[in-house]
Amino acid sequence: MKANETLLIMRQNLIRIYKQHEYIIMPFLKFIIIFSIITMMSLSVGYIGIFNKVEVLLFLSLVATFLPEKWMVLGFVLLMPVYIAMSNIVLGGIWFFFLWVLYLLFMRLFPKESLLIIGTIVCFKMGTEALLLVIAGLFGSYVCIIAIIIGIFIWFVMPQVAQIVQPSATGKDEILGVLTSLTGGGLKNIIGDKTMLCTIVVFFIVFSIIYIINKQSIDYAAYVAIGIGMMMHLAGFVLAILFLNINISMSKILMTTILVTFVALVVHFFSKALDYQRAEVVSFEDEENYYYVKVVPKILINTNHKRVKTVYNTKADQKEYISSISMSQIITDKEIHINK
Repeated sequence: MKANETLLIMRQNLIRIYKQHEYIIMPFLKFIIIFSIITMMSLSVGYIGIFNKVEVLLFLSLVATFLPEKWMVLGFVLLMPVYIAMSNIVLGGIWFFFLWVLYLLFMRLFPKESLLIIGTIVCFKMGTEALLLVIAGLFGSYVCIIAIIIGIFIWFVMPQVAQIVQPSATGKDEILGVLTSLTGGGLKNIIGDKTMLCTIVVFFIVFSIIYIINKQSIDYAAYVAIGIGMMMHLAGFVLAILFLNINISMSKILMTTILVTFVALVVHFFSKALDYQRAEVVSFEDEENYYYVKVVPKILINTNHKRVKTVYNTKADQKEYISSISMSQIITDKEIHINK
């Protein structure tokens, strides 16, 4: 058996096992992801209290596992400021106002895509933000890049706002001073962060390349999109490091690009395997239009091998045995029997 056939058979078997146990695997994975996000969110703000206990986190994760996307997004909008307010009430109020405006303008209109906002923050925390970008470009719509950009903005802005807003700022005069510093030069410096702006520009270009190429009717479009997109990801950040002196490690960008490229190829292989050698272009027309449709069959390998079982006919075997004996031997046997 060839190596590619072995991989395809392994892929089919894994997909078959997944579909058989999907009703168990998906809720379990969703629970693990939500629990990790809530735990990471509570630890990132430095909050230690009742909402940070394992029992509470498990309960919140279990409830969120069975909620639809729009309620999950709303829960993030309400829960995130609560964790921040436990450490800094002024900062929690600022983020509640910002997230609530964001929910009214974007999240409630695109609840599924809004999950990428949370995913972007988590991926930045793990150092795999480019992976979410590639997956969204391959399987998502153009709205996804807006959600990713919002996530980038939150990731870069939150620490800077936390530095401006001191935990001791609880008085009226201190709160007004914080708001004045934010609306003045502080907000301008936050928005003008070169690292954030370069990340947004590079991510937008990479997403556009992957999304546009993947939609083309060329052979191996997804693999071409991943390759060109990740090369632009590496080139964009290398140029930004050399000419704009942004605070990003070049070795980290190189390792991240290689890792994300490999993982993206594996994810696409398991999601879709097509036989481009048997691709055909079908054309047909109706009263108003003429259509050209490219048909690419999926690769399906028959793993049910047939077994050939040989059935012997005893009567036929006896006839063949008798016909193989010479007549002289039969006559001799009869003479010996008579003499006896």
